[in-house]
Formats: sequence, structure tokens, C-alpha cells
Amino acid sequence: MTETKEVKKRNVAIEFWRVFAAIAIVGFHVGWIIARSCNPTTGYYMETSNWFFGSSEVLLLFTITAGYFLVAHFKKLAKDPKYNERSSVSRAFEYTWSRIKALLPVLILGYLLGVIICTNFFYPEYGVKETIGMIFNSIWEFLGFHSVGLRSTGGEFFNLNGPLWFISAIIIVGYFIYWGLCKNEDVMSGFVSPLLAIFFAGWWSYTDTRAAQTAWSTFGSQLASTNGMGGSATGATGTIGFNNGFIFVMIGMLIGVILYYVLELIRKKGIKHTGLLTILNVFFSVVLGWYIIYQPTYFGLQRWPVAFLCIMVVALSLLNKDGLTKVLNNDVTSGALSYLGGLSLYIYMLHYPVAILILRVLGKNTPETMYSFWTIYIPTVLITLSLSIFVKIIMELTVLKKK
Repeated sequence: MTETKEVKKRNVAIEFWRVFAAIAIVGFHVGWIIARSCNPTTGYYMETSNWFFGSSEVLLLFTITAGYFLVAHFKKLAKDPKYNERSSVSRAFEYTWSRIKALLPVLILGYLLGVIICTNFFYPEYGVKETIGMIFNSIWEFLGFHSVGLRSTGGEFFNLNGPLWFISAIIIVGYFIYWGLCKNEDVMSGFVSPLLAIFFAGWWSYTDTRAAQTAWSTFGSQLASTNGMGGSATGATGTIGFNNGFIFVMIGMLIGVILYYVLELIRKKGIKHTGLLTILNVFFSVVLGWYIIYQPTYFGLQRWPVAFLCIMVVALSLLNKDGLTKVLNNDVTSGALSYLGGLSLYIYMLHYPVAILILRVLGKNTPETMYSFWTIYIPTVLITLSLSIFVKIIMELTVLKKK
């Protein structure tokens, strides 16, 4: 009798949200962050836009899934007794190195593109000498430590591909969470994760602030302006130093850790496909999608209800027990969603200098010939997708090549 091995089908519903959020974040950076950098100093003029403005609040989709799959990786390897005999430090460093190995080439590429393309845009007075000095002085920013507040003493922001802080912060936070799981899984998952997630989230809710790469403060030193989505890095948060990208990423990844164990408990109960779950997922997905695409709606959603929507769509997608998730996992589009989901981080890391490149190719203009949002956004998405596909192919042939 011939044995047939069951092939486990990959759940790609979560990949839809990852790539959707990545493309939407391109819109936020183009229509808000980069558009606001277009002024008499740079010599470029572009309209600001509310399109995809809500995407700045849904980076949580990436951090939750990062935390969830971190635990899944840990649980898989923890089944090996020899693996458990190793020190927590060695296992945490091994996990961290695997993440760095997979992302470092793209981080380097993203940084080089930032230096080559963006220097003249943001610092038009810089020559070769100043550019070389900037590259050396921005080493901490490139390594991601600017997400914890380590910037130049003058407060300059030298990292010319701003979104890279987010990827670096995931790597840094991932080390500490993985170490905690190796040291004592029960304490880390049942006490530390919920305590820190609730404490930091509650702190920002109380002080009306939000951690992000634009809200720099560390132990009394206020280094940044207000956040794009409201709230500032001033007041009590600036004094105590909780408002930075490191903690921003930590909250989401800790939620992902908690979510892993919650979903495992639900699966053990043997939950079946239900119409109620489908209704809930459709409702949460429509509202969240609407918010991401065009945030200024009459809903007036605040930060934490949006965070709840992110948690729910990720949870339901990973649970895979509702009709909407089943549709996304259909045989026709599952392959495409899987591939596009694999591009999401590449899109995130590469789009910023591409958008600046579009502006530079179009050339400097005047307030009377201001560039529209769509003029910059559409070619940025198309070129970034093409570049991401190319980089992904190269990565799979080299760094990520399966033995």
C-alpha cells in the first residue's frame, strides 16, 4: 500500500492584510510625511493627502504577527530536548541572527538607496565630505538603535530611509522576548507579556501620546515633534522616556505572544466554522479597511479601537474558522496572496527612497505646479513592487536559499 503524505495548506489570509497594509503605508508616507518635506527649502511642492492616512495606526498588524510567529518558532524548536538544554542566551541569539540574516541585505539596500537618492533631497547643501560624515555618524540609526532613542547628539536625523527603524526594532525586541520564553515560558507568556503590554498601552492612552520613530524622547530629553496622528512626545512621557519606537514595537509583539496562547486554547476546544465568526470578521475587516484607506470618516475612531480591530482581524485570520478567511484561502488566489505577503516587508523597506526618486526625476517645481498625491503614489507603488520582486528573487537564490 502506498502511503500518502498529507500536505498542510498554508493559511494565507494574514498575508492579505500584511501586503494591503504595506501598500497603504506607502500612501501615508507619500501623502503626509514626504509631502510635508516638500517646501521652499527642498524646492519641491506636493499636496498633502488624507488617502491612506489611517495606515500609520495599523503597523500593529505587522508587530502582532511578528510576535505570534516568534512564539510559533519557539514552540516548534522547544520540542527538541537537546535544544532546551542550551542556554537562553544562545537560543535567543540564534533566533535573532536568523532574523538579521534574512533582513540585513534588504536593510543595507534600503539604506544605500536612501543615501544615494535622498541625501540631495533632504540636505541639498551637503557635499561629498558631509555625506561621508553622515554615513559614519548614522551607524546607530542604521543598526536600529535610534528606535530606542540613540541619535546624534545634535538631534539630527541622518537615517535617510526612515521606515527602517521599524524593522530594526522588531529584531531588537524579538531578542528579548525570545530570551524570556527560553528562560521561563510560563512567566513570560502569562505575566510579563500582558503586564508590559497593558502598562505601556495604558500609559500612552492616559498621556495622549504614541510611540513612533518620530516621537523621540529618552529619560528627560525631548527630541522630536508631534506625531502625525495626533498627540505629542511632550509632558510626562517625555520626562520618563517611554515614548519611542522600541516600546511601540514591543506592545504589538507582546500582544502577538498573548494571542498565540489564546488561539491555541480556542483550537483545543475544537471550534468549528460558524456564521457568527464570518459576520464578525466581515464587519471588523470592512471598518478597518475603510479606516486604512480613508481615515477621516464620521466614525471618529480613536487609536485603541483601531488597535482592537487590528487584533481581531489578525486573530480571526490565524484562527481560520470563518467564511471570509476561507474565501481568502481559496485555491485560485492563495498562491498569489502567499507571494505578495512575502513581499510586504520588502515593500516597506524600499518604498521611501523610491518615492523621493520619483520626485527628483519629475524635478523641482513651484506652488503653482504642485504635484498631486496620485502623481507620486501610483508610480511609487509600481516601481517598489517591481524592485521588491527582483530583490526577493535574488534573496531566495542566495541568502534564503533552501539547502
